[in-house]
Amino acid sequence: MLVDDVGARLNILFERNITLEFRISVVNSSNSPEIRQQLYETTLYSPVDSTVYMIVSKQPGFASSILKEAVYLSMLKSSAIWIVPELFLDQSEILPFYATGASIITFRLPNPAIANDAQLNMSLASDVISHFIASYEKNVTNATIMEKIFMTTTVGSVSIMHFNSVDRRLDMFAADLMSVDSGSATNLTLYATWNESVSNSLPSSRTKETLKLPVLRLAGDLVKPYLMGVSGGYSGYSISVLEKISKDLFTYDLTSLKLGPNYFELVQKGEADMTVNLVELTTAHINDTRVSFSEVPLMSSGVAAMGRSAIKEVDFLSPLYPLTWNVWFAIIAAFIILSATLYLTDKISPNDYKRPKFSVAKAAFFVYSSFVMSKLKSSAVKPSSRIFILILWFASLMYCTTYGTNYFFLLIRTNPNLPFTNMQGLYDERDNYELLMVQNSTEYALMRAQNSSSVYWKLAASPPTFVPSIEAAANIVKNSTLPGRKKPIYIGDELSVNYYAAGVCELKSAGKGELSRSMHIVLSSSLDKNLISNINNRIQELSDRGELEQIKNNYWSVLLCSASENLITYSELTEVTIDQVAGIFMVLAGAFVLSFLVVAMEYIGYIIGLQVQRTRADPDLEFNKAYRALVTSITPTGVYVKLHGEKEFIPNQMLSPDASKGMTASDLQISCGSMIEITYLGNDPAEGYRIFHRRG
Repeated sequence: MLVDDVGARLNILFERNITLEFRISVVNSSNSPEIRQQLYETTLYSPVDSTVYMIVSKQPGFASSILKEAVYLSMLKSSAIWIVPELFLDQSEILPFYATGASIITFRLPNPAIANDAQLNMSLASDVISHFIASYEKNVTNATIMEKIFMTTTVGSVSIMHFNSVDRRLDMFAADLMSVDSGSATNLTLYATWNESVSNSLPSSRTKETLKLPVLRLAGDLVKPYLMGVSGGYSGYSISVLEKISKDLFTYDLTSLKLGPNYFELVQKGEADMTVNLVELTTAHINDTRVSFSEVPLMSSGVAAMGRSAIKEVDFLSPLYPLTWNVWFAIIAAFIILSATLYLTDKISPNDYKRPKFSVAKAAFFVYSSFVMSKLKSSAVKPSSRIFILILWFASLMYCTTYGTNYFFLLIRTNPNLPFTNMQGLYDERDNYELLMVQNSTEYALMRAQNSSSVYWKLAASPPTFVPSIEAAANIVKNSTLPGRKKPIYIGDELSVNYYAAGVCELKSAGKGELSRSMHIVLSSSLDKNLISNINNRIQELSDRGELEQIKNNYWSVLLCSASENLITYSELTEVTIDQVAGIFMVLAGAFVLSFLVVAMEYIGYIIGLQVQRTRADPDLEFNKAYRALVTSITPTGVYVKLHGEKEFIPNQMLSPDASKGMTASDLQISCGSMIEITYLGNDPAEGYRIFHRRG
């Protein structure tokens, strides 16, 4: 309900199409869900840039409920929410919310008999709305007016604002707060005036009073990355979170920070108000009335292992890595077998009218040249040699490109994981490791509290070697400074392990989400209940907006390894085993078999051709009998003659009566078309062609 004067001015604003809209929402319900629904409908479901709430209920806790809901909505919508409490609201319910960032105007009258509650509340709402409208009509920003109101409406004084729509003047009356319960009346005096020009008649002697926030005593321990000592103070994840949570809620003094592993006990004893480090919520703490865990966990952690992968010692044969011994033996054996195969296939080829292309030395050199991808001028002529060489080149190409490509990536540190991925894997490999733990750590107690049949209990009962801190454990693991042949491995908090493993290239982590538990901030139960509630609300807001996750990433997602540390030496190369390159040798074995199959096919073809030539031989020719033949063509190596319709070749050695003289057809004055007398000497046993000799 609004008086006509206010309603008319609202209509003026609407007609001017001013984007800033004011609405008054009279919340008269005592039910928290109904309050929330009304606030949401007014603030989120309508185009409202600024909202005025008026409290008209006096039920206990009602003011706190509406204030918390309004503050949360203000943060969601990023808009101003004006809260006008009722005139007689207990100031103790308002004070905790000055630190939330909400704009709160309180009004008190010294004498309740001035008017009834309904009249006073409606009059007050009308005056406040009119004041806002008048201010915006004069182009005065919201922040300017609120600054003036806060400067005149302070805790410990009573005031009321009245807007005179006739002369367009806003008057504020105030007086020192007297005992309302005694019923004594106090005259209200004019304290400040905003006139037509929106000029301020506020006395210069009055200044804004800052609400004194409570100072909390802190306790924590120097554990990376939660809390770390730096020059002149502290830093870390917990400090970053603390700065977000404490804004406008409380203050703290880090110079008086109580340090030590018993920081949780200090809060239990009342010697500290809040833990800086996070504490896991266990069943033993649920019923502890001395402390209050944050309702929302800031993160979760578990148990993880931190170790270093195996390091190979540098020796004289280190350049032979990354191939293992069996791979090198396979290469040597392949070299010998391939050289012998190339020589034999070329030697036993039935085409022996041509001399073998490869001797033993040439075959070995050709195979070696193929292995190292070298150029070779000699070329194979026989089919079996050609097929074998083509496959050999293909296999060599596979060998060189695969080895060379993989070798390039092997030179870059891949930060390999440990040979196990969880605590069960570590337990299976326990004979190779020396376990390190912090004796009084939460992880050790948690693992010891498990069932005796669990792997966690068995690891904690092994027993481990105790170290004073994770820093000492990281130094031992990194440098492998334990006596004996066992490698050190540390078991501790998952978040701390991941932090160290991300910052030191030599360290590796294993284990994720094992024995997971939520991590909280712990507050003393002796703190003001409203303050504890506000802190929980702030943590919830930070979680909803993703700010907690962003802070965590700032400390856990940065790798500190330099570029030079990414390069590895021969001693750290990952070995290439025979099973990884077995495919190359299978291809070479296929070439070996295929080359001999080609030789066999050549031999079969030779036999078939020989039989064909034998069947074509003239059975009428008689051994050592002379025949006359016609010379058809002459070549440097002999002559071709025609005998009984068949073309025969007579080499130069068979033309001359003395073969040692090496006379040619020209020397013997033999010309094409002439007739010569030749003697049949039979067929060649290997090739099957007929042999003739010219008679002198």
